[in-house]
Amino acid sequence: MKIKSDAEYRRCKRGIDKIIHTGTNLGSMDLLDQSDKDELIRLSDMVEEWEAAYHPLPGKVSTLITDEIRRKMDEANLNQIEAAEKLGVSKSRISELLSGKRALNLNLVKRLRDNFGIPADFILDNM
Repeated sequence: MKIKSDAEYRRCKRGIDKIIHTGTNLGSMDLLDQSDKDELIRLSDMVEEWEAAYHPLPGKVSTLITDEIRRKMDEANLNQIEAAEKLGVSKSRISELLSGKRALNLNLVKRLRDNFGIPADFILDNM
């Protein structure tokens, strides 16, 4: 299941907090029953995915942007090497960008707009 709104995100965070509170009161997270452990993992995975898309760490690229770049690459049937050439960047830079390890700069935003048709507004709204 995916989080679809800020309200759902907040509910998931509260659910995580409640389970952690229960584990703390028990004296160890290991003492939680299996259903609580499973729910903690499920909620944590959902929150991690939401935060990667909507609240990336500084220097990280939102998964919304990297997913759109990958989609455009698939549409154009481009591999990473061809995409790097089209954008005028190194192979390692496109790899770091797609893995979310490399931040975008204004020149790359312009190149994504001009060469991949990704609207600059979309990129700026999701940075």
